[in-house]
Amino acid sequence: MLPKMTYRLALDIGTTSIGWCLIRLSSDELPVAIIRAGVRIFSDGRNPKDGTSLAVTRRNARQMRRSRDRVLKRKQRMLESLVKLNFFPADSSQRHGLANLDPYALRKKGLYEALTGPEFARALFHINQRRGFLSNRKTDKKDNESGALKKAIRDLREKLTEENCQTLGEWLAKRHEARLSVRARLRGKTQKDKAYDFYADRAMVEDEFDLLWRIQSAFNPSLFTNAARDELKDVLLFQRNLKPVRPGRCTLLPDEERAPLALPSTQLFRVYQELNNLRLLGSNLTEAALTKVQRDKLAHLLERQGQVSFTAMIKALSLPGVTKFNLEDVKRDRLKGNITASILAKTQHFGDRWHAFDLLLQDKIVNKLLNEASESTLAAWLQENTSIDEASAERIANVSLPEGYGSLSRAALARILPELINDVVVYSEAVTRAGFDTHSALSHALQTGEVMEALPYYGDPLRRHVAFAKENPRNDEERYGKIANPTVHIGLNELRKVVNALIKRYGHPSEVIVEVTRDLKLGRERKREIELEQKERQDLNQKHVVEACAVLDLDPDNIDRSKRRELSQKMQLWAELNIKNAADRACPYTGEQIGIERLLSSEVEIEHILPYSMTLDDSMNNKTVAMRRANRDKGNQTPYQAFGERLLPGYDYEAILHRAALMPREKAKRFAPDGYQRWLKEDKDFLARALNDTAYLSRIAKEYLSLICPPNKVRAIPGRMTAMLRGKFGLNQLLSGSDKKTRNDHRHHAIDAAVIGVTDQGLLQRFSKASASARERQLDRLVEDMPLPWPTYHKHVARALDHIIISFRPDHGYQGGMMEDTAWGLRDDGVVVRHVRPEGGGPREQEVKNKNVVPISSTRNPERHGLDENGQPRPYKGYVGGSNYCIEIWCDEKGKWNGDIISTFQAYQVIRQYGVAQALKKLRNPNQSQSGMPLVMRLMINDMVRLDIGSELQTMRVVKISGNGQIYLCNHNEANVDARNRDIDDLFAYTSKSPGSLQKAQARHITVSEIGDVRDPGFKS
Repeated sequence: MLPKMTYRLALDIGTTSIGWCLIRLSSDELPVAIIRAGVRIFSDGRNPKDGTSLAVTRRNARQMRRSRDRVLKRKQRMLESLVKLNFFPADSSQRHGLANLDPYALRKKGLYEALTGPEFARALFHINQRRGFLSNRKTDKKDNESGALKKAIRDLREKLTEENCQTLGEWLAKRHEARLSVRARLRGKTQKDKAYDFYADRAMVEDEFDLLWRIQSAFNPSLFTNAARDELKDVLLFQRNLKPVRPGRCTLLPDEERAPLALPSTQLFRVYQELNNLRLLGSNLTEAALTKVQRDKLAHLLERQGQVSFTAMIKALSLPGVTKFNLEDVKRDRLKGNITASILAKTQHFGDRWHAFDLLLQDKIVNKLLNEASESTLAAWLQENTSIDEASAERIANVSLPEGYGSLSRAALARILPELINDVVVYSEAVTRAGFDTHSALSHALQTGEVMEALPYYGDPLRRHVAFAKENPRNDEERYGKIANPTVHIGLNELRKVVNALIKRYGHPSEVIVEVTRDLKLGRERKREIELEQKERQDLNQKHVVEACAVLDLDPDNIDRSKRRELSQKMQLWAELNIKNAADRACPYTGEQIGIERLLSSEVEIEHILPYSMTLDDSMNNKTVAMRRANRDKGNQTPYQAFGERLLPGYDYEAILHRAALMPREKAKRFAPDGYQRWLKEDKDFLARALNDTAYLSRIAKEYLSLICPPNKVRAIPGRMTAMLRGKFGLNQLLSGSDKKTRNDHRHHAIDAAVIGVTDQGLLQRFSKASASARERQLDRLVEDMPLPWPTYHKHVARALDHIIISFRPDHGYQGGMMEDTAWGLRDDGVVVRHVRPEGGGPREQEVKNKNVVPISSTRNPERHGLDENGQPRPYKGYVGGSNYCIEIWCDEKGKWNGDIISTFQAYQVIRQYGVAQALKKLRNPNQSQSGMPLVMRLMINDMVRLDIGSELQTMRVVKISGNGQIYLCNHNEANVDARNRDIDDLFAYTSKSPGSLQKAQARHITVSEIGDVRDPGFKS
């Protein structure tokens, strides 16, 4: 480790990257130089095609395998029991002869005549193949087809009665005799049209077994004994209990499980939390909390309805129709009520009796509804404990309640909910009144005061944010639990590796500044929603630009980026002046009408409602359009300071507030007398607001990093300043050569970190002064000249970039897709064939290809497809290999390099043959290839190599390994390479090398540490 130095660590944490920068601090704790910067790249743990968690994909495949294994094991147990109990002959050839017996005929015959032991065994073995649907309330609700199943089961029961069939087997035998289908098939394409021809449930199978046994035991009691009956019935009907999914930890009481969202206590907690946050907006846009009487009246309303509109609330409180609430906006016109109560209090369920139950009984009822798997058991419990009739109990047993969990446990709710109900207090106040510490005070660092030598696995110190530990843990994840979101889990683990490597090399940082992308914790569905919202905004922006260009007689395709942005913003802000009435859009300050022609003239400007120099807020929520004259008169002041504190001819502050009330809520409140204070919220000044990010994930990152640096020296900052400062400092040009940021070079993450590292109070004060100066001089930009953090800052960033080697998280595991999903038939001429249905529908068509496939032969019946020339079962189908594990480059006796592709399928065969521990030694043998030849190097995806290209030593990354032995490379810093390589208009292209050309280029496999330190063994011929 180098001698300890005083430095600030800046971190830019994204979904697949960590950019970092070390900045030296002076004795006055001011940034004076960049020591080093770097970038760590890793996978986000999601499928790049659809954003689903790779863990979910693996789990679904594992569940299918286990389900199939359980069926095979049940069949094997049934076979062994039938042989042991003398129903089946012990000789396998004799058993195979029984396969020719018609099992449907035997199932019918057994109801009227005696069956021999083998005949009964054949019938029972057939019943065991498909033992019917077993309903489970907890899983049926999540199955879209469970409704169709239950209807088909009801219909089948009616058919058994109508056709006078004693058992399911007798009914199937009749269909079999009539040459009708005896397999349950789902018909219809849409959810509405889907229906089964028929479907049996487990009870029908059990009834058939009991009846057959009773009849046959009368014919042959010595064979059909009670002991034999119990054993065979257990094999046939045994059902493994579902493994319960344990909720996450309570954020206040980490040893307690989170309560379900459907729990009435949780519903009431949310209702009272929102009502206690609700504020009435006065005529001057000031906010006033509800009185307890008002709050309780609304709580009573929300308790009985699933949702209540703000209009209905105003009416319930007998307030003027023009009254507005602080939570009301164009996107939100109502509050959610007690959804659980609104469902269970319906007439067909509990009715008004639900509201007569105390909260304890309500919670008990919902807990039973959520956790009881048996519908009959639940219905009986409801009748016994709530005195409802059987029909109502059955209806209640089938209700759908809100899914998921809240953030608090039942124990925490029991302490906090009374505080929220007893007084109109916000959540943070209720937490302290209930005797809890604040959330921030619960952090490990503040509880212990300890600064650790290095970051531990996050699961222990962040215990209240992770899932519960597993029994018999094999590693830290199972011992301490982990965050369920795979992107966050991987990101925090990579953060630990990077920070610990930096500490080992440079000592502990004196300060830490971190910026976390808002995308990091988003799930797939939420990301998709955001993408759709972004697309809608882009389409709306384009529509605005086209409309504006039509008025200005401009070609939208021939205007520059800045003009396009100005027109789009003007049009959007103009619409927000009065969303409901385009004919009544006026300057918020003067009241002059603004038509579209006037809007697009120089008379109207975009202006910051709260001065940029006071807020550093350049968002659309802090902008409006106003007459140029009004903008000059307002100057560098808030609306209230400019027009409310003093009288100015031509301006009426009350009228300004009236016009502001027509705008979106977040914008309108900035015009109020206390608009600036409300924007600050709990921060003491705008610098504190700009330097503090309160997003959930930023708080987690801050809490985690406080383990290696005093909590008061760790800051999580919002990202809104980074892009602007990067542009003002001219850093975009370092990679793109223009003012536009490029994401095609991984080093842009390090640039962001270099900006984050200087985003402190001193810098923002200088930025604020520069903005105020530009405003006073009436310049049409935020700042005229932004001073650098120190004179040589730009050069320091450029020098740091030149020395960065990107670090990629290695993935040297053998796990992966062995094969593609589709099977291909094998033909004698060497080609493969499959049948596919055209996209437009219609009959399947034959597709013939010349593909290399992994051949598969039958293991159940090796002689079915004949034997090959070696006497082995002949393959009858094949699968295209899913991926390649690695390429092994070895040297022959002439000193020439050759390459062997080891597919993932082949790697799995080695694992299967030798066992994991021994196989990994073989697969990773540093001296010998799988073919037994002297190994030069073994390359996998994202491995790094150094080689001479055009007399220049380059560091490159392996991005693709082809089945023909070609290795595709790119420079270590290149990003988005797959899309760029496929884009014919992009100049970027992969560098392709064979083992022989790698030898000519004097290539060698290098390793790069988490912080970009290179270990280069040098070229070995």
